[in-house]
Amino acid sequence: MANIVAVGGIIKCSHTPPGQVRLASGDGRLNVDGNNVVLQGQEVGLSFAPGSPGLITPCPVTTPTGNPSPCTATVAATTGLSSKVTVGDLGALLDSATGKAINAQDPSATWSVKSAGQNKLEADG
Repeated sequence: MANIVAVGGIIKCSHTPPGQVRLASGDGRLNVDGNNVVLQGQEVGLSFAPGSPGLITPCPVTTPTGNPSPCTATVAATTGLSSKVTVGDLGALLDSATGKAINAQDPSATWSVKSAGQNKLEADG
């Protein structure tokens, strides 16, 4: 069983130390402890660049000349979506979710869930 991700959860990029973003939007039709659940697609387009909404820690990647080159967007999860907990045919994001991150210096960059933002609601994949 995996925890369902809710608003307040944190995703991170695959770099060291990882960039981190707090999830700020979810779907109000399902919530846990007053926090909306994050559904498939709501993890798309988040940035680990300085000044981005919800940024906790920026991505540390730099160009060969030392200029910042953070992960600038997240792509839809490729794993970690619930097929059993859905809202409007969209699966809830699980704390096992991962996907690709866009980074000009690292085409293999990924993102994953660091914290679900809650620990009361679990689901199978």
